[in-house]
Amino acid sequence: QKVNQDREIAKTEQFINRFRAQANKASQVQSRIKQLAKIERIEIDAEDSVMSFRFPDPPASTHLVAKLENAAQRYGNLSVFQDLDLEVTRGEKIAIVGPNGAGKSTFCRMITGEEAPFTGDQNLGPKTLPSFFNQNHADELDPTLTVLETVEQIQTRGSNMSARDVLGCFLFKGDDVFKKIGVLSGGERSRVALVRMLVRPANFLILDEPTNHLDMQSQDILQKALIDYPGTLLIVSHNRNFLDPIVQKTMEFRQGFDPRMFAGNLTYYLDKIEAEESGITTPVVNSSANPSHSTPTQPQLSSKERRKRDASIRERRNKVLKPLQNEFTTVEKTIAELESAQATLTTHLESPEVMGDPEKLRETTNAYECISQKLENAYSKWEDLSTQIEKLEAELDSV
Repeated sequence: QKVNQDREIAKTEQFINRFRAQANKASQVQSRIKQLAKIERIEIDAEDSVMSFRFPDPPASTHLVAKLENAAQRYGNLSVFQDLDLEVTRGEKIAIVGPNGAGKSTFCRMITGEEAPFTGDQNLGPKTLPSFFNQNHADELDPTLTVLETVEQIQTRGSNMSARDVLGCFLFKGDDVFKKIGVLSGGERSRVALVRMLVRPANFLILDEPTNHLDMQSQDILQKALIDYPGTLLIVSHNRNFLDPIVQKTMEFRQGFDPRMFAGNLTYYLDKIEAEESGITTPVVNSSANPSHSTPTQPQLSSKERRKRDASIRERRNKVLKPLQNEFTTVEKTIAELESAQATLTTHLESPEVMGDPEKLRETTNAYECISQKLENAYSKWEDLSTQIEKLEAELDSV
């Protein structure tokens, strides 16, 4: 991916520029220069750089888009949630978050009517036209059709973009659109299912992990389209950067607890949860997702268990990565100051006034050597921190 490659190239160039003049770093610098020369740069075509997608104009819906009343879902002895009351109204864009297995996908299937509640009622507004995407829909595609045929089959006449243009936004370029569904990988089929869903006119979108098989450019295209989308949206994702500009509310699912609605995006939600777990305040819960019974569906977990389960990644980032980044910034400032001081001393050493005065020459030389040693120590610290941060970022990105 170009974004990741650009980030790695920038880090390598930063290392080269920082240590190019240091004799004891010469071999490492030359190694990085050779490494940089061997990289095959990813280029984005001019046509790709301006690619965008716009949803078909949705038909108008009534104010009430979808409603759950006293809804519960269970599978055998497993209770997913119970007594859930929820009204989704026109224009709302809601993030659905929580750990795997907490009921997010079950909720999505239920709110669309794809899965009936165990008890309670589910209703869509009289003019609600839903369109639902999840990973399982990829398995329902006809393997004998081409990628292009699969999308054209569902796209309505008068659409604002051709099927090929839409497919191009989601990594199907050139002759890729003529491949049979049956020869595609699971990720490719998932992208076809997503495109097929996106080109269908709808005023209520339900997206369950839509970014799983998209590169950064395709995610950006989808994000911008969802920001501009005038209909109603429910979206399951763990990607804060993707969700934050899109949604205005966040609905939380946790195993053993009733679903809760928060009146803000994912960053707002995480701040509220962190404050709640620190005992500072109680999250503001929107009444549109306020279950009629406060009794949890399963025995409540302790505060310590909840923190360990739900905040491990966030805690690692805040407690490990952020301090390292702060220290890295401090070291960079120190290096800049020391380099400036070293340059000043170099100028002094070359001046006739210092060169002609043995005492001044000795003092300036001692100061230069002291600064040089401090600078060498700072360079070593900079390199060590850079390696630590790069390694930790890779670990966090893989979680």
